[in-house]
Amino acid sequence: MKETDEEMRSKIQRIELVKFNPNNFHMEFFDANNMFAILGGAPTMIMGGLGAAGSVAYYQAGGASKNFYINNMRVAGRSMFGLSLGLAAGYLRFGDRQRLHNAYVAERLRRRYPESMGLHEQDLWRCKGVSAPHEIYQWK
Repeated sequence: MKETDEEMRSKIQRIELVKFNPNNFHMEFFDANNMFAILGGAPTMIMGGLGAAGSVAYYQAGGASKNFYINNMRVAGRSMFGLSLGLAAGYLRFGDRQRLHNAYVAERLRRRYPESMGLHEQDLWRCKGVSAPHEIYQWK
């Protein structure tokens, strides 16, 4: 089945296919746009916000402290707790685990075999089910 290289990024691929062009599947880890896309985008962020709001509301309904400093610290802690639960739930519901897998495999290949960064195979759909013949991947 013919697929473009961009379409192949969004589907989980075997390691042998990623070996032909790890640069096609690689994503910069500290790029905010990549993180946003892998986490699931806006729906995940909304789930995070709802989790934070729900956690703070639960704390305040249970008789929040009247002390200003203690109240601020507990609200901040509850917000982070709820945000992390909401993001986790949003990632499980909307996250792109296939793209994350491909990016992880590409990163590991690029670190283990630095020469693989020079590979630029096009039309990767032709390489499905084919073992990578490159010299850099052979055990010595």
